[in-house]
Amino acid sequence: MATTLSIVQLNDTHANLLEHGDVRYSPGGFRVETLGGYARIMTKIREMRREDPEGLLVLDNGDTFHGTYEAVQSRGEVMVPYLRMLGVDAMTFHWDAAYSPAHLLTLQGELGYPVLACNVYHEGTRRLYFKPAAMLARKGLKIGVVGVASNIIRKNMPQAFWEGAEFTDGVRETAAQARKLRKQGADLVVLLSHLGYPQDVELLKQVPGIDLCLSGHTHNRITAPQRFNSAYIIQSGALASSIGLLRLTVGKKGITGIRHEYVTLDRSVKMDREMSRALARDPILRKYAAWLGEPVGRTAVDLHRASSFYSAMDNLLLDGIRAASGCEIAFSNGWRYGGAVRKGVLRRRDLYAIVPMDPEIRTARLTGEEIRAMLEDNLESTFSAQPFHQMGGYIKRNAGLKVYFKLENPYGQRIQKIFAGDGELRADQLYKVAYVTRQAVPERYGREHRGTGRRAVAAMEALLEKGPFRRGDTEGYVPV
Repeated sequence: MATTLSIVQLNDTHANLLEHGDVRYSPGGFRVETLGGYARIMTKIREMRREDPEGLLVLDNGDTFHGTYEAVQSRGEVMVPYLRMLGVDAMTFHWDAAYSPAHLLTLQGELGYPVLACNVYHEGTRRLYFKPAAMLARKGLKIGVVGVASNIIRKNMPQAFWEGAEFTDGVRETAAQARKLRKQGADLVVLLSHLGYPQDVELLKQVPGIDLCLSGHTHNRITAPQRFNSAYIIQSGALASSIGLLRLTVGKKGITGIRHEYVTLDRSVKMDREMSRALARDPILRKYAAWLGEPVGRTAVDLHRASSFYSAMDNLLLDGIRAASGCEIAFSNGWRYGGAVRKGVLRRRDLYAIVPMDPEIRTARLTGEEIRAMLEDNLESTFSAQPFHQMGGYIKRNAGLKVYFKLENPYGQRIQKIFAGDGELRADQLYKVAYVTRQAVPERYGREHRGTGRRAVAAMEALLEKGPFRRGDTEGYVPV
């Protein structure tokens, strides 16, 4: 006899408890709207529970405890009561380890549900750091959930993210956990992954025994489930601006029916009153509300990070870095969080959405050849034809360079020409560059890496004091 189950997918909410600016795709390009927030997520979850009170699962792909000023200042604690209200059943992680894997275990104890990661080990051992999987029960069914954390944490994140932990791509471990769950009588095996959509598709092609993959990390807006190797896969946008709703019919042979709804959390979705009241009274949110709400300048263009190739939001960050450091060339990582800000008044909250950790501005000296090699490496890690060579994120953002490249070329041969200022980048010339975080300029490139003592947000505020920001979607990269 077939049984119906309901699943709510949350992924990459990046601590956006409150409604905020984000982009929607439109015939005229990216359109900035006010979207999202946990009170709207709560409304949809309550609707699902009323319709299927005994059959609902709420699963979170991670990037949950980092992304706003309040989340960083509280080391994720601000999120705990609201995740408990949502009734999440399990999660996995990426930026959630920003305060250390050990602290994530502490947060797990407060949440009342497991953080799952079959591919994370205590450093130097084969002892798992987190629980690899969980068996959940609904309507007499056993639902096995396997967690796979982001596999790039140790490769390109600060040491605090991975201290004491090692990571694999999770393919071998996922296969082992799926077999184990089947032996334990699982009627359904769900993969809860933060590898990214291309990586998850590749994993599903290699690993049998998965019925459904809830994918995170790459912020894909999947409006219809896809299927690979008998497994369905969805991903539901990001930034608490959207969620995914599934209705499954489960029989003896797994999923026999699937209905999916990709829900954009716009103003047509009412905010849950109970959660709205809790958010309004939250001591951490109230502590910083007035300060974050202070106007700090204006922008004459919409700010967002919706494109892999360009970002007006990062142009503001990079121009602030250049002005503060005196360098003509600046780099930042291709982050995907931050939402969007409609042109007009900028508040301090908007600047912290760009870089919630407010990193120190650093400088280094790189040869032109090192800059080329670094950018080639970044193009490969962004667009590699081999999914597990991708690192997630967009193209490394730059100011002061114009990079012409052919995306279809193999690794190391994509860049056709680079200009620095009015002239061509010279391979043997040393260039002083400014940057924020090792994701932008890893230590293996260049020399004389030094801190400036200045912070990113203060640099942007100082830039805005000179007048409205006007540099829009200027292309630092030109595909040819």
